[in-house]
Formats: sequence, C-alpha cells, structure tokens
Amino acid sequence: MHHLANTKYKVRELRRQGLSLGQIYKETKVPITTISSWVQDIILTKEQLQVLNKRTQEALQKGRIIAQRVRKDKRTKKEEILITKGRNDIGVLNKRELFISGISLYWAEGFKNKHERRLGFCNSDPFMIKFYIYWLVKCLGVERNEIVARLTLNQIYKNSIGEMQDYWSKTTGIHLNQFTKPFFQTSKWKKQYNTENYHGVLRIHVKESLDYLLKMKGWIEGLKLNVEK
Repeated sequence: MHHLANTKYKVRELRRQGLSLGQIYKETKVPITTISSWVQDIILTKEQLQVLNKRTQEALQKGRIIAQRVRKDKRTKKEEILITKGRNDIGVLNKRELFISGISLYWAEGFKNKHERRLGFCNSDPFMIKFYIYWLVKCLGVERNEIVARLTLNQIYKNSIGEMQDYWSKTTGIHLNQFTKPFFQTSKWKKQYNTENYHGVLRIHVKESLDYLLKMKGWIEGLKLNVEK
C-alpha cells in the first residue's frame, strides 16, 4: 500500500511538471488508464499545454516521416524485385526473337512514309538506337559503313553540335564521317534542358536499302495478321 501511494505521488508530481501521459508511463511503467484516473484533476498551465501540443505535433511528424520511409523502402524493394523478374523473363534472345523484336521496334519508331526509299529510324534513347543498329547488323547483315546518321538538335544547342556528334559516334560505333549535316529545330523551348542529359534525336538510314524497306512492310503486315480479329 505504501509503495502504491509513493507511485501515485510520483505520477501526480510528474504530471504537475507538465509531462504527458506517455512520458509518465515511460518513467513509472504505470498503465496509462491508471495514470489518467490519478491525474484527471490536475490542470496544466497554458505554457505546459503548449509544450505538450508542440511535442505531440513533433511526434506525429516524426511518425509520418518514418511511415513514409517505410512505404518508400517497401516500394523500392518491390520495384527492384519486379524489374529483376522482368529482366530474367527476357533473358538472352535467340535469333528469331531478336528478329521479331527489331521489326516491332521499327513498326513503332521506323520511317514508313510511302515516299521513303530506304530504312529509316530515329530516336533520342541511346539504348534503343544501339539495339536497332545491333538488329541491323545481326539480323539483316548490314555493314556499319552502310549506315548514315543525322543529328537533330534544337537551335539553342547549335554550339554543342561537335560534342553531341562525338557522343553519338562513341555510343553507336558509327564513324563521324558517316554523319550528314545536322538539322536544327527553330521552335523555342520554354524549358532549357541540361546538356548532360540532352543529346538530340539521331536519325539512322541504311544506304541502298529499298529491298529491306519493302520486306519491312511485309514483316509488319505479318505482325498485323497475328492480331486477333
């Protein structure tokens, strides 16, 4: 009984000092429901209430930050698992799979205008460009010296043309003497992009490739026939 009285006294003193019920619990290990019944008659000062409110808000904010970090970590882990699974699902393409992939890529990004007389492809994604060139070499037997490249840049990067062409030459393995005169867009951008990430759009043509272009039209028609009617 004496121990209980001392404990209750301590609880009430801590409350008078402005501690929250949770803080008192940490100090005494007395259940919060019991603490609440023991201190319900103690009225805190305005300053003490302000301190408690501030502490509560800080605790809530800390809790939100922790919860956001947990959600982010969980989302990142899930993304890594799914990306790894997707990469493993693809694996190493055999020749036919590579062939079909290249046709699908051309269907999406290749030149298909009725006035075209050769295979043409353009994109700003260096990996997509590399994949297309790899496909040309492996599936069609195109020699790299048969490839002609043309760079399209916004006019605000006109002074960076040398740097940009060097980038694409190293990325694709196409010699600089196979690059034709660049084309500059005259439209003005509201946003100026960082040149470290911006390298323009590269157009790829294959010399004397009308036969391949006609075959490409047939290959694309072949893909269309696989669409369920």
